[in-house]
Amino acid sequence: MNSVEKYFLRRRINKILKNSKREKKFLNWKEIKRILLLFDTKDHTDAQLFMKRLKRMSKKVKVCAYKNKNDKNEYSEILYEVVTEKDFNFWKNDSLKKTVDSLNSESYDLAINLTLQDNLFLQYLLVSVDATFRVGFCKTNLPIYDMVLSFSSEMETNKIITIRDLSKQMIYYLETISSGNIKIKK
Repeated sequence: MNSVEKYFLRRRINKILKNSKREKKFLNWKEIKRILLLFDTKDHTDAQLFMKRLKRMSKKVKVCAYKNKNDKNEYSEILYEVVTEKDFNFWKNDSLKKTVDSLNSESYDLAINLTLQDNLFLQYLLVSVDATFRVGFCKTNLPIYDMVLSFSSEMETNKIITIRDLSKQMIYYLETISSGNIKIKK
């Protein structure tokens, strides 16, 4: 993606955020029923494990993955949507509109972006859907998350932290917050 396309995508995200009437609401972990899970296909294995864990916890999970143009793997056997950079064509949005409409076919109690790097494509999808609470792992200048679990970039570079680790931590934090054992500053 070139810098002009990044600029326009950031503008679209900001426009959606500015016009959003989304009411942020934190639900008790037990009250969370519907979850949207976004991730990069390079983290496919960890994301699959997390998705299975959520389903074992009786959560209804809808999944959408971003496939980088360098990813040569075939994902035709999977049961979720895969988007690519070409779906984000700025002049013809048919594929993108279909993806957003498909994701918006229901509302979500929780939307989780499992990417460790800044991914404008998944951030665009995240702000385009109806989700009461949004969680991510990557700090961004865009105010898209209600909660961010952050870590040092060296931890990811040195493979100390993985999506698998972060997803476990995220559930732990959400359960702990729900239990009332910690206080959140407003």
